[in-house]
Amino acid sequence: MISKPLIFNEQKKFKKVERIEVKRCFVISQYIRHYDKGKKRYIPELSPEEFQKRLNQAKKIVLDFSETELDELIAGEYKKRLKAYNACDWYRGNVFSDEVGVWKKAGGLPLQWTEGSLKETAEKVKSALQDSSHPELIMRAKRAIPRIKKHFDIIENEPYLYPIILPGGTMERKELQRMKGDIDDGNMRSIAMAVSGKMKLNAYIGVYKK
Repeated sequence: MISKPLIFNEQKKFKKVERIEVKRCFVISQYIRHYDKGKKRYIPELSPEEFQKRLNQAKKIVLDFSETELDELIAGEYKKRLKAYNACDWYRGNVFSDEVGVWKKAGGLPLQWTEGSLKETAEKVKSALQDSSHPELIMRAKRAIPRIKKHFDIIENEPYLYPIILPGGTMERKELQRMKGDIDDGNMRSIAMAVSGKMKLNAYIGVYKK
């Protein structure tokens, strides 16, 4: 039985969006990261200009896909994700970093760093970033966060790069602290923004259908 979702502080300001927009958001972010027309490839560090160009290329490809094609791509990545997306009504709005949690061990971080809120995770990561000898901060976060920071202006203002947030207790956070929402996609982007002191995030927010 699905438990009653917790209410976000700014939920009254949420704007309803079509589910296909969320699916486009997920697939576009995958293309930017490691896809080129469906084929995985390594993406080196990009300048802001190169990042914007890759974003434009990804949008040009993905916005031509039908919802059925998007579903096939999402299911190929993780079938439970598609099921969760289809179980929700979707909204665009703002959430605070203490309202949502990241995936368990997001970005290879220690489990205890990801048990609570995004805010708590970011505080631990920020502390570790300031200590180059910290044994628990793995290389992915050390590498990814500075790269993401270079593209904040683009990421914050591009709806197709907003984090996607599922109702609390969904998927990878079932056995962790219950939050109002769980970040499904965009975990490292969200952590990087919270590390930089951003308390409020633009996001796609899923709410279970009534």
